[in-house]
Amino acid sequence: MTKAYVLLKCQSGSEDYIISNLRSLDSVTSAKGVLGAYDVLATLDTVSEEKMRDVVTKQIRKMPKIIGTYTLIADDKNSFSKTIDGKEILDMYLSQAHILLDCEPNCEADVINNLRAIPEVTNADVLISSHQVMCNVMAPTYNDISDVVTKKIRRMANIRGTTTLNMIGK
Repeated sequence: MTKAYVLLKCQSGSEDYIISNLRSLDSVTSAKGVLGAYDVLATLDTVSEEKMRDVVTKQIRKMPKIIGTYTLIADDKNSFSKTIDGKEILDMYLSQAHILLDCEPNCEADVINNLRAIPEVTNADVLISSHQVMCNVMAPTYNDISDVVTKKIRRMANIRGTTTLNMIGK
């Protein structure tokens, strides 16, 4: 399987329309609105990189009201995902963000290992050919997410910078 994150810029006010259309695509496992430099973040899983390119170029980019896309393909050999069980735990983590980390070259695996130790980080993927890592952070509030990013993630070795995409909606 090939996993990718697609960041989308949309026409103002069209986010719900685009999210709905993205969720109707078989390859899209998640589509959510985000706050930050982009409007929507979609996660895709396909059988190959070629299929990924087809989905992005022939389906997603052809949707009306999409201004631009930025596709980040994950390296399936360098990732982790923590299991979160139980409604009580999910109720505690009402806020969620994806954090794009710019890493020192050839240090992505070390960053992944360091992220595993942070309880609020639920998954992370090294991104192919970019010296970047994408991780998901869950916490009770966005202030807590801010603390995780500023006090834990940005202080890790080999991190040059971060971009936070706060998730909005369901």
